[in-house]
Amino acid sequence: MQNLKIYIYGTKYFIDHYATGLISDCERLGYDLTVGIVPDADTFSHINHYIHREMVRVVRQSTPNDRILFLDPECRIVRPIPEDWIQDERPILSYKIASGQTDINRYEYGHTLHGPIQMQPIFLTQRDSDWIQWWYDVSMAGSDEERNVFVPHELFLELAVKYNKVDAHIEYCVYNRDWQQPHRIVKGSFVTEDTIITHPDIHALMDPNVKHSVKNLKESPFLTTRKLHNHFNNYESIKKIDELMFKEITDITKWPENTTAEDNWLCVEDWMFDPKSGRLKHKDFPVIKHHPSLENKIDRNINTPAVKSFFNSYGVD
Repeated sequence: MQNLKIYIYGTKYFIDHYATGLISDCERLGYDLTVGIVPDADTFSHINHYIHREMVRVVRQSTPNDRILFLDPECRIVRPIPEDWIQDERPILSYKIASGQTDINRYEYGHTLHGPIQMQPIFLTQRDSDWIQWWYDVSMAGSDEERNVFVPHELFLELAVKYNKVDAHIEYCVYNRDWQQPHRIVKGSFVTEDTIITHPDIHALMDPNVKHSVKNLKESPFLTTRKLHNHFNNYESIKKIDELMFKEITDITKWPENTTAEDNWLCVEDWMFDPKSGRLKHKDFPVIKHHPSLENKIDRNINTPAVKSFFNSYGVD
């Protein structure tokens, strides 16, 4: 009989601000949760290295009956973890079903690996100690430790699994909301009738105090369609809002029926939209970005009032 033990790691700031939901989930479901604090290093890469190192330590120091689940602090457990996941002696890996795709990412010839496995959630046991150590060692060999530049966790994860001939239980982390299979693990905050674990991922984009793995993405004035859609629960509503934002419709009667007005914003679920300027924001974060339709119009040289407003805000005529 294996006993579920959940581990989360993050900086003190991140844990304090974004782990409360998961902590509440574990209390509600009676799960054993360990919360670990890692140093707030200068880069996302360095912070992730600390987490990677802790993961290896936890697995190597575990007992034979421990069923270890690593989650990011911002994850949520929507429904109880299936008992067969807990009692399975194999590692459970979550392959990504990326936006617009219906299958996992597969290697194409080139000088980079494709990282098809979502790092967390991942289920492990003490029996995984050797290949997990191998994965860490290879990651360190590919890093520049002297400059504290470390490869992403995910980069060599599939390589470690295949090279060590690991018999793994495969699940899927769904980025593509149109994928016609059960969405048991999702990348975002949306929930379906099948969802067990959600993995939101807008914190580093929308909170200036959180480091992001891709600097250009954090600094971009635009929010991507995938980030917006996967953090909005009503899929049909957000697709309608995409059209309304593209057309810059300010008439609230044309918006979804649960829309409310607050100053210059039209508010739906946890999001706030300004069709006149193309701006949007999430109620839990201070950063304001622009709807992806605005970038689309700019790319297509469609000169609307919102496009003019955008360029004026950057001092461009």
